[in-house]
Amino acid sequence: MRDVKRVTMEDVAREAGVSRALVSIAYRDAAGVSAATRARILAIGERLGYAPDQVAARLAGVGGRTVGVFIQDLHNDVFADVFDGVRAVVEPARKSLVMAVGTLDGRGDAAALDTLRRSRVDVIVGVGLQLPDVAVQAVSRHVPVVAVARDIPSVDAVITDNEAGARAAVEHLAGLGHRRIAFLANPPGDGYGGRGSGYAAAMRAAGLAPRVASSSYLRAQAAIDAAALLDGPEPPTAIFAHNDQAAFGVLDAAHDRGLVPGVDVSVVGYDNSSMSRAPGTALTTVDLHGAELGRAAAELAAERVSRPDAERLTRTSAPTLIVRGTTGPAPS
Repeated sequence: MRDVKRVTMEDVAREAGVSRALVSIAYRDAAGVSAATRARILAIGERLGYAPDQVAARLAGVGGRTVGVFIQDLHNDVFADVFDGVRAVVEPARKSLVMAVGTLDGRGDAAALDTLRRSRVDVIVGVGLQLPDVAVQAVSRHVPVVAVARDIPSVDAVITDNEAGARAAVEHLAGLGHRRIAFLANPPGDGYGGRGSGYAAAMRAAGLAPRVASSSYLRAQAAIDAAALLDGPEPPTAIFAHNDQAAFGVLDAAHDRGLVPGVDVSVVGYDNSSMSRAPGTALTTVDLHGAELGRAAAELAAERVSRPDAERLTRTSAPTLIVRGTTGPAPS
């Protein structure tokens, strides 16, 4: 097979009759080159088939125009929705995105954030961070952080009203006549207690006794924990899960027991992920509007970079209950 010569920055500089440094400045969109010269250099590069090394360009620049995105898990569709929202704002602004992925148990958060910090990003959008508040605050002292769907004191954040979302879920189930409504709770940690407190408040307001079972972010573990509820004494007629992944685990456990969702047991998730909307699933869930959160986070990130000394920046979003086929009247 014939080797194909890779076009280099030197080739572009030679063809344009300028220095390599000027080509580098043009591709980094930095000061020091006129708009006309930059356009001519980029046109020559495109004609020659030059593919710039974006990582090298970022590292060569001072205060590179980059946004880092931390995502807890690539298997959760709602995180992809948030990322799409971030990208919809960042890419038209001709900024670069660098992504790092954590782990479901939170043990990979610190390493992933450190990867972004060492990549010299200007700001980090954190989606699903499980580190304690103090740890995220420590990172933000080196690189600004915008937390998504988590309220961390002194850290910029796009905050969704999780308590309101949980109340809507419980009120929907109680309105269908359910009295034994269990909450499959997320792992305990800073910043994610709103769904649990909203559930408990709504249950008490309806004159019902809260029933909380701790679980994890793993669908398989959620299925095990839901099975314990369904097999126990006075099994719940409805289960509100802390997110859609956990709700799918509840559906798995119900299927294994021959229970029909929306008839024998009602199930509500949280996120409105793409899987929840799939035919055959039709999960009743709380929509936290992931893409909108991502767009808002990217806008806050840009504002933070342009106003580094500004007071804490926040935006608040309201979730929406989406009623589908996994909820129905309480069985008689």
